Amino acid sequence: MEQILLETERLILRPFALSDAVQVAHLAGDPKVSSPTMNIPYPYTLEMAKGWISSHAARWQDGSGLIYAVTEKETDRLLGTVSLVQICGKKAELGYWFGVPFWGRGYCSEAVTALTELSFTKLGIDHLQAEHLSSNPASGRVMVKNGMKPVASIMRENRDGILSNVETYERKCPQI
Repeated sequence: MEQILLETERLILRPFALSDAVQVAHLAGDPKVSSPTMNIPYPYTLEMAKGWISSHAARWQDGSGLIYAVTEKETDRLLGTVSLVQICGKKAELGYWFGVPFWGRGYCSEAVTALTELSFTKLGIDHLQAEHLSSNPASGRVMVKNGMKPVASIMRENRDGILSNVETYERKCPQI
């Protein structure tokens, strides 16, 4: 089954293409994007972007993940990504990042809203989880705007093996 395309007022959410790799490496390679995340390495190379993009189709096909390129509808410019980074039965973990030039414009919240709606209405997901480093409160604001509730603060190792304070959130399907 092909990955479902999503459209919002300003955005198109589509599968990534290998042709997006240069822009992914540029956007995710900005330390302002990678440093407040648990998983994006720095430096982030073109080869890393190609490998990451190449993994998406298999994750969609086996039902373990769903990764979207978020593009601006008017220009087709890549802004960032929103994804279900881990799907396990009826539960999924939400993840996202956006390039610095696109922060503070509501794009991330708009994309998360679209993916949340798809998750609950068409994918059979009834429970979303997400987390962010405590040092990145803007990410938490996106979660709250999308109906997620804070659950706990925990300590977890980041990509460099350093213990970091992480805020966890969840949202259950409204029909539950």
